[in-house]
Amino acid sequence: MSTSMPMSGDRVVVDPEALQRMISRLGDLRGSLQAQAQVLAAQVAAVPLAVDTPNRLRAVDTWAAEQEARLHRRLVLAQAADPAVRDSPRLVFLPTSSDRYETSEQASGAGRALAEELLRPDPNRRGDQRVTAALTDLGARVTDPDFVAGFFDRLGPTGLARLLYRLFVPAGPAAQERVAVILGRGLATYSGVRDLAGAWLRGFNRAGRPGEVETSLLGPLLAHGQFAPALLERLGDLFFGTADGSLHDAGLRPGPRGTAAGSRWAAGSAHRDYAAALLRAIAAQPRLAAEFATRHLSHLLSASHLQGGGLPGALRPDGDAWSAQLEPARAALIAAAGGSAARHDQPAAAREFVVRLVEMTAGPDSAHVSAHMRAAFGQVLHVWRDDLYAAVTSPLPPDTSAPGAPGLGLAPGQWATLLRESLRGGASAPMLAADAVTFAAGLDLRAWEQTRGYNRPDTGYYPASPRALAYHQSNEVATFFGAALTDVAEAELRDYAANVAQHQRRTAVLLDVLAETVKSIDATSLVRTLANLARGLTVEIVEDRVRRATANQPIGPARAVLAELRAGLRRFPDWQARYRASVADLWRRRGSDPLRPVLVTTADGATRVYTGDPRADGFIAGPADDFLGPTDEPIAVEAMSRGQRAAYERWLASPAIVANNDRIASILGVLPSDVVPGWAPDWARP
Repeated sequence: MSTSMPMSGDRVVVDPEALQRMISRLGDLRGSLQAQAQVLAAQVAAVPLAVDTPNRLRAVDTWAAEQEARLHRRLVLAQAADPAVRDSPRLVFLPTSSDRYETSEQASGAGRALAEELLRPDPNRRGDQRVTAALTDLGARVTDPDFVAGFFDRLGPTGLARLLYRLFVPAGPAAQERVAVILGRGLATYSGVRDLAGAWLRGFNRAGRPGEVETSLLGPLLAHGQFAPALLERLGDLFFGTADGSLHDAGLRPGPRGTAAGSRWAAGSAHRDYAAALLRAIAAQPRLAAEFATRHLSHLLSASHLQGGGLPGALRPDGDAWSAQLEPARAALIAAAGGSAARHDQPAAAREFVVRLVEMTAGPDSAHVSAHMRAAFGQVLHVWRDDLYAAVTSPLPPDTSAPGAPGLGLAPGQWATLLRESLRGGASAPMLAADAVTFAAGLDLRAWEQTRGYNRPDTGYYPASPRALAYHQSNEVATFFGAALTDVAEAELRDYAANVAQHQRRTAVLLDVLAETVKSIDATSLVRTLANLARGLTVEIVEDRVRRATANQPIGPARAVLAELRAGLRRFPDWQARYRASVADLWRRRGSDPLRPVLVTTADGATRVYTGDPRADGFIAGPADDFLGPTDEPIAVEAMSRGQRAAYERWLASPAIVANNDRIASILGVLPSDVVPGWAPDWARP
């Protein structure tokens, strides 16, 4: 059940499931003991013998009851001991220090007694000392669910609200940081053992008015623990005005005599601080962030748009939900909802969020957002890089019917809008450029690996290289990113021309950042390219460069670099449809123009022959992925199932199909021999 951990002498690793099974079996043992004790007692009563077996069995039952309670107590502590591994299905880490309480009831009673100490009348006016001592005791047990439950059960939501107001007003929570940490960690633990999103929350105010929630009092606590998702979700819906009508966000009510003179914790700023802490707390929980952000995405993006001057002040909506102070927290939520943790923990919810985000930014009513939000967009695109460029490189049209479709079923143009908006902020440009280069180089590398040895001395002539499609796809990635980069730069130039005096410094700095990104791409070295792009930028760095820029900073050099990039972009509109048509012709005429097999060397050194026949090459394994119709030609892509589309896409890119396609040069243009000229794995060099 537990073993000592060599890296720490004060902790053991515990399997809660095994501990629960032991408790259950101990309970079964008690049941058997009680039944047998009754039977034996009846038999002893019928036979006048001086035996104490029934008493001994009852003693064993008493012992088993005590052990069951103690083990249950250890289970409770184990399940709450280590937040870092709380979601692990098997093991948690439990301190080996002695437990002050034998049972959960004892720990809960001690917590209630501590709350009683805080609530009892104080005729000697030693309240501050008493509160300090009580919170010190609580601080030593904030991870003990039983103790914490007893404490907050007795304190109640109204009692906690009054205590927080007393502690934080008028000096503000900054003067009571230790108190905020203790109560925050304790309340987070409490939210894991009690449902605080219902009746408890309805009573969270100093006056005891049902349904009125003084949310601002929770603000200083939210950063100091992992609160239950249900509570955070209810608070978030309440803040955005989408909760049911049984709750009212009261913020921070003034005291009996109004707000204290000289108070450093004004109601307005306190509520905005609470809202920022709430959004960050939601962002810190991957299992909640994606679903919550998807539900409120329209509001989050609209509020960000307002920060860029989208409306005159008189027309802007009222309420802290639209406040500029919350923009960093809003951006953090967006980044978390589409982040790697959310994608791992809630893949379906994260995927839905990204699809909604791309669709909304590409919609006709979309507008520019703040620099913080643009940086968040960049982080999302970084995590979903493969999906972004799958949309760009797939030879098939978007498939909106399946969640696992290439590009999430979104068109390249939709992704491009989100990419341009992210690049417009400048801070994400180096990271996103590195993503494009890395993805393109990966395509090139896989093409080399999958077609090694095809060009043997004894091999005949092929109309095209079997790597030609991969080269073109790599070019599409570079062109897609380069086009987005130049589009953003040209938009900045248009803004510059429209309002030179106001935008001169900002435009010059952003153009300089974008030009630096272009210059970082070294066509002869992937390693140098990534090293050049590794110098990360943040929103704060870009803004600092804007502030320090002189009003007459030249933009001529940046214009020249961007013009060179624009001229070098090779675009092939609608190449996917034309390529599919060429493959269909190639397959249709295979009788008169047989396909030349392509012999390649696999990664393990074996050889494989591609014939071009999707059945012989293993792309069609059965009816589920058979994309050939009654005439033995590919059916319409729109009529294909998910399995058929996947098999069809693999066949389109197979070495024999690509190498035998003599129309590739006319469809895809004159292609480079390598996505990064001069770069290739050692085994691919001549």
